Amino acid sequence: MRNLSTFEAPALEAPLAPFAGVSYEKMLEATSLVKYFYRGTVNEVLALDHVDLKVRAGEFVCIIGSNGAGKSTLMGCVSGYSLPDMGTTVLDGKDITMWPEHRRSKLIGRVFQDPLAGTCASMTIEENMALALRRGKPRGFRRGVTKSERELFRASLAKLDLGLETRLTDQVGLLSGGQRQSITLLMATLIKPKLLLLDEHTASLDPKTAELIMKMTRQLVEEERITTLMITHNMQQAITYGHRLIMLHQGRVILDFDSDSKMKLTVRDLLQHFHTAAANGTDGISDRLVLG
Repeated sequence: MRNLSTFEAPALEAPLAPFAGVSYEKMLEATSLVKYFYRGTVNEVLALDHVDLKVRAGEFVCIIGSNGAGKSTLMGCVSGYSLPDMGTTVLDGKDITMWPEHRRSKLIGRVFQDPLAGTCASMTIEENMALALRRGKPRGFRRGVTKSERELFRASLAKLDLGLETRLTDQVGLLSGGQRQSITLLMATLIKPKLLLLDEHTASLDPKTAELIMKMTRQLVEEERITTLMITHNMQQAITYGHRLIMLHQGRVILDFDSDSKMKLTVRDLLQHFHTAAANGTDGISDRLVLG
């Protein structure tokens, strides 16, 4: 059993092989997304400026950019948390542009930056997982957690190697942030989603725990071949994980590295790309990104 408080992070792994497990079928297609905040006021902000994004089935895409680049806004438009002012979003052949967030949850799994956001602290581990298992299904009167579900939860938790399979009736609020984020990640993929959204899901964790969560992420995504978008400020993470790396700045996609190009990148290369972008007038590079 791993102890998240003492676990030593493994050495960084090589990036995923080019397009391992990736289909030629498009899973996500966002076209000319435009999103304003405070439109028509002196505080008007153009958060997305005609963003186009096509993601193939099974592709793991990392998204980086400075603060205010539009990363979270893009993910919000995809998840349904916010709706675009212009443009369309198509997921698995369905136009979901105007779908509300709860309707999209049948197709989309999501892990947030805050480990406390993805679970209910007052409910047990098995109760939280039962809610995830039944996401998008008709509700009614039934046994809280069935025997077969409990066995499924034990088997799934055992893969995390954290000993949580023996603590199904413990309240989630008693767990550490890393343990809660591990469970949230598992819940988001318990039923394979069409799309997995990872919104800086390791940013609130200490470095050792963050590396462990990333290793779990890579394992789940590779084994299930889940189409994934991951926002990160950590440039080394963006290089090490995933098939593709996209750089957003001032609401636009300014760079898109395919698998072959990404495997050759270094953090120094990424910094140089940002400095080049700044020299071309797209200034505003944040210290947080540079230091990540």
